[in-house]
Amino acid sequence: MIGAIFYVVNYFFNILLSAIPKLSVRGRNKVVFIFRLALVVSFIYLIINGFPSFTSIPNEYSAIITGSLSTALAFATSGIFSNYIAGLLIWVIDPFDIGDIVKVKGQKGIVRSITLTRVIIETFDRIIIEISNSELVSSIILNYSIKLKRKKNYMRFKKLVRSPQEIGNARLDIDVYNEAKRKESEEELNQFHEKVLENNSNVVHSFNFKMDVPYHQFRIKVAEIEEICQKYKGVFGIKPKFHVIDFGNKIILKFRILTLSESSLLVYQSKMVEDLYKIILKH
Repeated sequence: MIGAIFYVVNYFFNILLSAIPKLSVRGRNKVVFIFRLALVVSFIYLIINGFPSFTSIPNEYSAIITGSLSTALAFATSGIFSNYIAGLLIWVIDPFDIGDIVKVKGQKGIVRSITLTRVIIETFDRIIIEISNSELVSSIILNYSIKLKRKKNYMRFKKLVRSPQEIGNARLDIDVYNEAKRKESEEELNQFHEKVLENNSNVVHSFNFKMDVPYHQFRIKVAEIEEICQKYKGVFGIKPKFHVIDFGNKIILKFRILTLSESSLLVYQSKMVEDLYKIILKH
């Protein structure tokens, strides 16, 4: 009965939070986490100490019953409690939020849900993966979403979103990076910053991927690849960039997409890759 009451209370509490439009996803997730943790602790306390009939049982028998129940409960819920503790640790460290693009245990995708026991990630192949909090704590977490704390400051915004290749620390240019290209890139970034302020966005999502391009007709293919990037500018809000990062048996290009919408990245990134493959393989 107590469990049923707690379940109903939790259900209506979630509805109440959803009705508050000003509460961010991050804030709502933290409130729900604390509330559910309080319910779980209360439920366990009531299970152990909430039965008045225990007082009428002789002390030696009540001690045996309580000890047996406690031991059984400890064994049965050891995995659950480890997930709860790990979930609490994740909440304190706060490595990501719902909607962030992360890479965990070799899987790259969008965080769809964070609960007391597990995190649900949707990969770019549209596969739903559930990772327990205890596994998550012991894994390397890469977060590709950029948090914008002082987004009105353009120079700070520029420093946060630019890649090492754009700065010049890890690039092998096809041609000389001249002043005209620099001004064009600066103007595009400035326009993207204005969209961030216009939409009052607090996060920019980033996605990187590499592609091999053969030497044959490489410059022709690069020109066509540039047209594809220009085509997807309207989709992502800023033109995707690419740089030559390695020469070997093939030339390796590294692409980088920035966007304010993780759903746009989920839908259109695969379509962009398909268009790029057509260019690479058609000659």
